[in-house]
Amino acid sequence: MGLLWIGYIVLNKTGKLFLFLLFTILFFQSCIYDFYRKEFASDKKSNDTFFLLAALGLLPNPNQKLFQFIPGYSRNLSDLQFADASFLENSNKPKIVFIHGWNPAERDSDPITGDSKKIINIKNTFLNGIIHYQENRSAVLTDFDLYLYTYRTSNSILVNGRQFHQTLRSEFSDSDRVYIVAHSMGGLVTRVSLLPEVGNLPFVKTVVTLASPQFGSPFATPTFLGNNGFINEVGSYLVDTQGGKELGHTNNGNNQISLSNAENTILDGINQKFTLNAIFISIAGELLQSCTGYETFYYKTGCDLLVNQGFAVNDGIVPLNSAILGGGTRKNITVSNYDHSMMAFQTTNVDDTKSQTLFDLVITEIRNF
Repeated sequence: MGLLWIGYIVLNKTGKLFLFLLFTILFFQSCIYDFYRKEFASDKKSNDTFFLLAALGLLPNPNQKLFQFIPGYSRNLSDLQFADASFLENSNKPKIVFIHGWNPAERDSDPITGDSKKIINIKNTFLNGIIHYQENRSAVLTDFDLYLYTYRTSNSILVNGRQFHQTLRSEFSDSDRVYIVAHSMGGLVTRVSLLPEVGNLPFVKTVVTLASPQFGSPFATPTFLGNNGFINEVGSYLVDTQGGKELGHTNNGNNQISLSNAENTILDGINQKFTLNAIFISIAGELLQSCTGYETFYYKTGCDLLVNQGFAVNDGIVPLNSAILGGGTRKNITVSNYDHSMMAFQTTNVDDTKSQTLFDLVITEIRNF
């Protein structure tokens, strides 16, 4: 009504030309809005409805999904190879579930992601590992089915962990044997999914964490940010979301280095309540004090900053002690000259020895458990 009144006044002053432009603009905006809804399948109001129903446990969160991978022959993986796990018959093979870490490209307020975007999120972390599976490294294709889980990382890890639990509970039975491979934040989401208060998942036999900040990371801690441009650019983006804030460094834990005013009550609560460290294998990346071995340069910068603050061994994002939970898991392994992304098998060249070696190590640890 307000726009029509304004149009009427202006029409009397400037004539029909302005009224034509006004309706053209409104029509153009309407077309953009319709395109926006078709592209993302939801406007914000619909998003809010979905999220409310998900929070009440009446619907799964539309931004999370479990896929089963269907092997092919080309390294150019098709979206069709990522099948909705709920529509496929469960085989008798043991299962490996990959769960990725933090994704800086999404926010809570973003529209619901379609399957293509979900698959991109998975590939951004685990493309090499999926190809290794498809090509049957360590006979993994012969012996295991591969599943991949994605979620919106800006949400709280407490919410994501409960939803991961619900998804696993609905897709697998107690007679299954499930092995979880979790990169970075994915390890924290997995820990929440296995908390006693969340529920029992007896089919989860082993969890292998890859550079998971189980005691947090200084880069998600406001007191660590200081005036350094690199830290502010990366760190402030992290702490701008609930999920990012919950990655912050905690001073509590075995062998933890203390940072001024650093506190993470979420991780402290998880670690205090957790009872299944005996099924966890923690693998940490190590860029030495000279910070060599990285493939992506900003991890070199991050490593230097951590070393200068007393975190002598790290992968450019996560300090060693955090990645191994202070030695508190069943087994701790450190691999040298791996940056944080490489800890998910992601090297520029899929045939890089580091990618293949880490993948073989993970599969060996799964088999040996």
